[in-house]
Amino acid sequence: MKQQTDNILLTLESRRDTFSKTQKRIADYLIQHPDTASFFTLKQLAAATNTTEATILNFARKIGCESFLDLRTKLQTYISQWMSPNEHIRTSILEGNAQTSPSNAVIESEVKLIQQTYGYICQEDLQRAMQQIRSAKSIFLLAADYAAAACAVFEYRFSRLGLNVVNLGNYDPAQMLFSLSRIEQDDLIVLFSFFPYTQLQIALAKFLPTQWGINVLCFSDNVSSPGAKFADVVLTSSTRSPVFFNSLTAPISQINVLASMYAASYRDEYSCYNEKLLQLQQMITQSLPEAEHWLI
Repeated sequence: MKQQTDNILLTLESRRDTFSKTQKRIADYLIQHPDTASFFTLKQLAAATNTTEATILNFARKIGCESFLDLRTKLQTYISQWMSPNEHIRTSILEGNAQTSPSNAVIESEVKLIQQTYGYICQEDLQRAMQQIRSAKSIFLLAADYAAAACAVFEYRFSRLGLNVVNLGNYDPAQMLFSLSRIEQDDLIVLFSFFPYTQLQIALAKFLPTQWGINVLCFSDNVSSPGAKFADVVLTSSTRSPVFFNSLTAPISQINVLASMYAASYRDEYSCYNEKLLQLQQMITQSLPEAEHWLI
Protein backbone atom coordinates (compact mmCIF):
# COMPACT_ATOMS: atom_id res chain seq x y z
CA MET A 1 0.00 0.00 0.00
CA LYS A 2 1.31 3.46 -0.88
CA GLN A 3 2.06 5.86 1.95
CA GLN A 4 0.22 9.15 2.16
CA THR A 5 3.57 10.94 2.16
CA ASP A 6 3.95 9.87 -1.50
CA ASN A 7 0.89 11.95 -2.38
CA ILE A 8 1.92 15.56 -2.90
CA LEU A 9 -1.71 16.71 -3.06
CA LEU A 10 -2.35 15.41 0.45
CA THR A 11 0.74 17.34 1.57
CA LEU A 12 -0.58 20.53 0.00
CA GLU A 13 -4.04 20.09 1.50
CA SER A 14 -2.74 19.27 4.99
CA ARG A 15 -0.39 22.28 5.03
CA ARG A 16 -2.67 24.78 3.29
CA ASP A 17 -3.50 26.69 6.47
CA THR A 18 0.21 27.49 6.94
CA PHE A 19 0.53 29.14 3.53
CA SER A 20 0.36 32.82 2.69
CA LYS A 21 -2.42 34.07 0.39
CA THR A 22 -0.14 33.81 -2.64
CA GLN A 23 1.09 30.37 -1.62
CA LYS A 24 -2.52 29.21 -1.18
CA ARG A 25 -3.23 30.31 -4.74
CA ILE A 26 -0.33 28.18 -5.97
CA ALA A 27 -1.39 25.21 -3.83
CA ASP A 28 -5.01 25.44 -4.97
CA TYR A 29 -3.93 25.51 -8.59
CA LEU A 30 -1.75 22.43 -8.15
CA ILE A 31 -4.55 20.61 -6.31
CA GLN A 32 -7.04 21.50 -9.05
CA HIS A 33 -4.78 20.86 -12.04
CA PRO A 34 -2.03 18.35 -11.20
CA ASP A 35 -2.26 16.83 -14.68
CA THR A 36 -1.66 20.19 -16.40
CA ALA A 37 0.87 21.56 -13.91
CA SER A 38 2.96 18.40 -13.99
CA PHE A 39 4.14 19.34 -17.49
CA PHE A 40 4.35 23.11 -17.07
CA THR A 41 7.62 25.00 -17.27
CA LEU A 42 8.49 27.27 -14.36
CA LYS A 43 7.44 30.27 -16.43
CA GLN A 44 4.10 28.68 -17.38
CA LEU A 45 3.22 27.80 -13.79
CA ALA A 46 4.07 31.32 -12.64
CA ALA A 47 1.79 32.75 -15.35
CA ALA A 48 -1.02 30.30 -14.57
CA THR A 49 -0.98 31.23 -10.88
CA ASN A 50 -0.37 34.95 -11.45
CA THR A 51 2.84 34.83 -9.43
CA THR A 52 6.57 35.03 -10.20
CA GLU A 53 9.13 32.35 -10.92
CA ALA A 54 10.93 33.20 -7.67
CA THR A 55 7.70 32.75 -5.72
CA ILE A 56 7.18 29.31 -7.28
CA LEU A 57 10.73 28.27 -6.37
CA ASN A 58 10.30 29.46 -2.78
CA PHE A 59 7.00 27.60 -2.55
CA ALA A 60 8.59 24.40 -3.85
CA ARG A 61 11.25 24.58 -1.16
CA LYS A 62 8.65 25.34 1.51
CA ILE A 63 6.81 22.08 0.81
CA GLY A 64 10.01 20.04 0.85
CA CYS A 65 10.97 19.93 -2.82
CA GLU A 66 14.61 20.38 -3.74
CA SER A 67 13.81 22.23 -6.95
CA PHE A 68 11.04 23.03 -9.41
CA LEU A 69 11.96 19.86 -11.29
CA ASP A 70 11.46 17.90 -8.06
CA LEU A 71 8.02 19.50 -7.62
CA ARG A 72 7.05 18.58 -11.17
CA THR A 73 8.32 15.03 -10.71
CA LYS A 74 6.19 14.62 -7.57
CA LEU A 75 3.14 15.83 -9.51
CA GLN A 76 3.86 13.34 -12.29
CA THR A 77 4.26 10.59 -9.68
CA TYR A 78 0.87 11.54 -8.28
CA ILE A 79 -0.67 11.29 -11.74
CA SER A 80 0.75 7.84 -12.37
CA GLN A 81 0.17 6.36 -8.90
CA TRP A 82 -2.90 8.01 -7.48
CA MET A 83 -5.28 8.87 -10.28
CA SER A 84 -7.05 5.51 -10.76
CA PRO A 85 -10.66 5.72 -9.49
CA ASN A 86 -10.19 3.19 -6.67
CA GLU A 87 -7.02 4.82 -5.38
CA HIS A 88 -8.56 8.27 -5.77
CA ILE A 89 -11.54 7.43 -3.60
CA ARG A 90 -9.50 5.48 -1.05
CA THR A 91 -6.95 8.21 -0.45
CA SER A 92 -9.23 11.22 -0.75
CA ILE A 93 -12.11 9.87 1.30
CA LEU A 94 -11.37 6.75 3.29
CA GLU A 95 -7.79 7.46 4.32
CA GLY A 96 -8.35 11.18 4.64
CA ASN A 97 -10.14 10.70 7.94
CA ALA A 98 -10.93 7.27 9.31
CA GLN A 99 -13.64 8.77 11.52
CA THR A 100 -15.43 10.49 8.66
CA SER A 101 -17.99 8.68 6.55
CA PRO A 102 -17.62 8.87 2.76
CA SER A 103 -20.73 11.07 2.51
CA ASN A 104 -19.39 13.55 5.07
CA ALA A 105 -16.01 13.56 3.35
CA VAL A 106 -17.64 14.51 0.06
CA ILE A 107 -19.70 17.23 1.78
CA GLU A 108 -16.53 18.64 3.33
CA SER A 109 -14.88 18.54 -0.08
CA GLU A 110 -17.75 20.49 -1.65
CA VAL A 111 -17.50 23.17 1.04
CA LYS A 112 -13.75 23.39 0.46
CA LEU A 113 -14.27 23.87 -3.28
CA ILE A 114 -16.49 26.88 -2.57
CA GLN A 115 -13.95 28.32 -0.12
CA GLN A 116 -11.09 27.87 -2.57
CA THR A 117 -13.03 29.45 -5.42
CA TYR A 118 -14.02 32.57 -3.52
CA GLY A 119 -10.62 32.78 -1.88
CA TYR A 120 -9.03 33.94 -5.11
CA ILE A 121 -11.93 35.20 -7.21
CA CYS A 122 -11.60 38.78 -8.43
CA GLN A 123 -14.56 41.05 -7.71
CA GLU A 124 -13.68 43.16 -10.75
CA ASP A 125 -14.06 40.07 -12.95
CA LEU A 126 -17.53 39.46 -11.51
CA GLN A 127 -18.48 43.05 -12.31
CA ARG A 128 -17.06 42.78 -15.84
CA ALA A 129 -18.94 39.52 -16.37
CA MET A 130 -22.18 41.14 -15.24
CA GLN A 131 -21.61 44.07 -17.63
CA GLN A 132 -21.04 41.64 -20.49
CA ILE A 133 -24.31 39.90 -19.70
CA ARG A 134 -26.11 43.24 -19.38
CA SER A 135 -24.85 44.50 -22.75
CA ALA A 136 -25.62 41.37 -24.76
CA LYS A 137 -28.59 41.25 -27.11
CA SER A 138 -28.60 37.45 -26.92
CA ILE A 139 -26.51 35.02 -24.89
CA PHE A 140 -25.36 31.74 -26.41
CA LEU A 141 -24.24 29.02 -23.98
CA LEU A 142 -21.60 26.47 -24.99
CA ALA A 143 -20.47 23.47 -22.97
CA ALA A 144 -19.36 19.88 -23.33
CA ASP A 145 -19.79 16.76 -21.26
CA TYR A 146 -20.90 17.25 -17.65
CA ALA A 147 -20.58 21.05 -17.87
CA ALA A 148 -23.84 21.09 -19.86
CA ALA A 149 -25.55 20.90 -16.46
CA ALA A 150 -24.10 24.32 -15.60
CA CYS A 151 -25.53 25.63 -18.89
CA ALA A 152 -28.99 24.57 -17.77
CA VAL A 153 -28.62 26.47 -14.49
CA PHE A 154 -27.37 29.59 -16.28
CA GLU A 155 -30.25 29.42 -18.76
CA TYR A 156 -32.81 29.02 -15.97
CA ARG A 157 -31.44 31.83 -13.81
CA PHE A 158 -30.97 34.47 -16.51
CA SER A 159 -34.00 33.68 -18.66
CA ARG A 160 -36.04 34.23 -15.49
CA LEU A 161 -34.43 37.67 -15.30
CA GLY A 162 -35.80 38.49 -18.75
CA LEU A 163 -32.68 37.84 -20.86
CA ASN A 164 -32.64 36.05 -24.20
CA VAL A 165 -30.57 32.92 -23.50
CA VAL A 166 -29.87 30.19 -26.06
CA ASN A 167 -28.61 27.00 -24.47
CA LEU A 168 -26.46 25.01 -26.92
CA GLY A 169 -25.06 22.73 -24.23
CA ASN A 170 -27.12 19.72 -25.29
CA TYR A 171 -27.17 20.37 -29.03
CA ASP A 172 -25.54 18.04 -31.50
CA PRO A 173 -22.70 19.67 -33.53
CA ALA A 174 -24.84 20.30 -36.61
CA GLN A 175 -27.57 22.06 -34.64
CA MET A 176 -24.97 24.02 -32.67
CA LEU A 177 -23.28 25.36 -35.81
CA PHE A 178 -26.67 26.24 -37.35
CA SER A 179 -27.61 28.26 -34.25
CA LEU A 180 -24.22 29.96 -34.09
CA SER A 181 -24.50 31.02 -37.74
CA ARG A 182 -27.16 33.51 -36.57
CA ILE A 183 -24.95 35.12 -33.93
CA GLU A 184 -24.33 38.88 -34.14
CA GLN A 185 -21.55 41.10 -32.81
CA ASP A 186 -23.64 42.46 -29.95
CA ASP A 187 -24.32 38.93 -28.70
CA LEU A 188 -22.31 37.12 -26.05
CA ILE A 189 -20.85 33.62 -25.89
CA VAL A 190 -20.79 32.08 -22.42
CA LEU A 191 -18.40 29.17 -22.58
CA PHE A 192 -18.10 26.48 -19.90
CA SER A 193 -14.57 25.18 -20.39
CA PHE A 194 -13.89 22.30 -18.01
CA PHE A 195 -11.65 19.28 -18.38
CA PRO A 196 -11.90 17.21 -20.55
CA TYR A 197 -11.82 19.88 -23.27
CA THR A 198 -13.32 18.81 -26.61
CA GLN A 199 -11.88 19.66 -30.02
CA LEU A 200 -15.11 21.37 -31.09
CA GLN A 201 -15.03 23.53 -27.99
CA ILE A 202 -11.40 24.47 -28.62
CA ALA A 203 -12.11 25.38 -32.25
CA LEU A 204 -15.13 27.54 -31.40
CA ALA A 205 -13.36 29.21 -28.47
CA LYS A 206 -10.68 30.41 -30.88
CA PHE A 207 -12.77 31.16 -33.98
CA LEU A 208 -15.71 33.14 -32.58
CA PRO A 209 -13.73 35.94 -30.86
CA THR A 210 -10.80 36.12 -33.29
CA GLN A 211 -12.70 35.84 -36.59
CA TRP A 212 -16.12 37.29 -35.79
CA GLY A 213 -15.26 39.57 -32.88
CA ILE A 214 -17.77 37.96 -30.52
CA ASN A 215 -17.30 38.69 -26.82
CA VAL A 216 -16.70 35.61 -24.69
CA LEU A 217 -17.31 35.05 -21.00
CA CYS A 218 -15.65 31.84 -19.86
CA PHE A 219 -16.33 29.73 -16.78
CA SER A 220 -13.36 27.42 -16.37
CA ASP A 221 -11.36 25.23 -14.02
CA ASN A 222 -8.10 26.54 -15.48
CA VAL A 223 -6.93 30.01 -16.51
CA SER A 224 -4.93 28.29 -19.26
CA SER A 225 -7.82 26.22 -20.63
CA PRO A 226 -8.55 26.45 -24.37
CA GLY A 227 -11.63 28.57 -23.77
CA ALA A 228 -9.98 30.89 -21.28
CA LYS A 229 -7.17 31.83 -23.66
CA PHE A 230 -9.53 33.68 -26.00
CA ALA A 231 -12.11 34.98 -23.52
CA ASP A 232 -12.57 38.59 -22.49
CA VAL A 233 -13.49 37.61 -18.93
CA VAL A 234 -12.61 34.34 -17.18
CA LEU A 235 -14.21 33.14 -13.95
CA THR A 236 -12.23 30.22 -12.57
CA SER A 237 -13.55 27.79 -10.00
CA SER A 238 -12.37 24.73 -8.12
CA THR A 239 -13.95 21.54 -9.43
CA ARG A 240 -11.73 18.70 -8.26
CA SER A 241 -13.77 16.12 -6.34
CA PRO A 242 -12.73 13.00 -4.38
CA VAL A 243 -15.05 10.84 -6.48
CA PHE A 244 -15.11 9.70 -10.09
CA PHE A 245 -16.49 12.95 -11.51
CA ASN A 246 -15.57 16.59 -11.04
CA SER A 247 -17.85 18.89 -9.09
CA LEU A 248 -20.02 21.71 -10.45
CA THR A 249 -20.81 23.13 -7.02
CA ALA A 250 -18.48 26.12 -7.34
CA PRO A 251 -19.33 27.05 -10.97
CA ILE A 252 -23.05 26.90 -10.20
CA SER A 253 -22.45 29.04 -7.13
CA GLN A 254 -20.77 31.63 -9.37
CA ILE A 255 -23.81 31.61 -11.65
CA ASN A 256 -26.09 32.20 -8.65
CA VAL A 257 -23.89 35.08 -7.48
CA LEU A 258 -23.94 36.71 -10.92
CA ALA A 259 -27.71 36.32 -11.24
CA SER A 260 -28.24 37.87 -7.80
CA MET A 261 -25.89 40.74 -8.64
CA TYR A 262 -27.75 41.31 -11.91
CA ALA A 263 -31.18 41.32 -10.27
CA ALA A 264 -29.99 43.76 -7.60
CA SER A 265 -28.21 46.09 -10.04
CA TYR A 266 -30.97 46.22 -12.66
CA ARG A 267 -33.96 45.99 -10.36
CA ASP A 268 -36.21 48.23 -12.47
CA GLU A 269 -35.74 46.16 -15.61
CA TYR A 270 -36.26 42.93 -13.72
CA SER A 271 -39.37 44.33 -12.00
CA CYS A 272 -40.85 45.32 -15.37
CA TYR A 273 -40.22 41.86 -16.79
CA ASN A 274 -41.56 40.18 -13.66
CA GLU A 275 -44.72 42.28 -13.74
CA LYS A 276 -45.44 41.20 -17.33
CA LEU A 277 -44.81 37.59 -16.35
CA LEU A 278 -47.27 37.85 -13.47
CA GLN A 279 -49.89 39.40 -15.74
CA LEU A 280 -49.54 36.53 -18.20
CA GLN A 281 -49.83 33.97 -15.41
CA GLN A 282 -52.94 35.64 -14.05
CA MET A 283 -54.50 35.71 -17.51
CA ILE A 284 -53.83 32.00 -17.99
CA THR A 285 -55.21 30.99 -14.60
CA GLN A 286 -58.37 33.05 -15.22
CA SER A 287 -58.87 31.54 -18.66
CA LEU A 288 -57.76 28.03 -17.73
CA PRO A 289 -58.27 27.43 -13.99
CA GLU A 290 -56.90 23.90 -14.32
CA ALA A 291 -53.53 25.37 -15.42
CA GLU A 292 -52.82 26.91 -12.02
CA HIS A 293 -51.02 23.82 -10.72
CA TRP A 294 -48.36 23.82 -13.48
CA LEU A 295 -47.67 27.56 -13.61
CA ILE A 296 -44.61 28.69 -11.63
